[in-house]
Amino acid sequence: MIEEFYKKINGNYEVAISRMQNDERILKYLKFFLMDESYKGLEDGINCGDCEAAFRGAHTLKGVCQNMAFTALSTVVEQITEELRAKDFEKAKQTFSQVEEEYKKVIDEINKIMQ
Repeated sequence: MIEEFYKKINGNYEVAISRMQNDERILKYLKFFLMDESYKGLEDGINCGDCEAAFRGAHTLKGVCQNMAFTALSTVVEQITEELRAKDFEKAKQTFSQVEEEYKKVIDEINKIMQ
C-alpha cells in the first residue's frame, strides 16, 4: 500500500523506508503531512504578493518533501524556493501552478490511504 503510494506520486519508497524503517512510521508521517502548514504559507504568500512569506513556506515545504522522499513534489518546490530566494516573483507565480498540481496529487493519494 505505501510502496504503491510512492509510485503514484513519483516518490522514492526506498529512501522513505530507509529513513523511517517501516510502513507504519511512514503512515504516521503522512498523517503529519496533512496537517503541515508550509504549503498554505507558500500559497498565501503567492496570493498576497508577499515574496518573503512565500519563500518561508516554500523553504519549509521543500525540507518536509525531501525528508518524506516526495521526489516529484520536492523537485518543483526546490525550483520555486530558488526563484523566491532570487526574488523572481513573476517566475515563482508561474511555477506555483506546478507546485499546486504535485501537492494536490500527494494530498489526494494520502487521503486515499487514510480511508
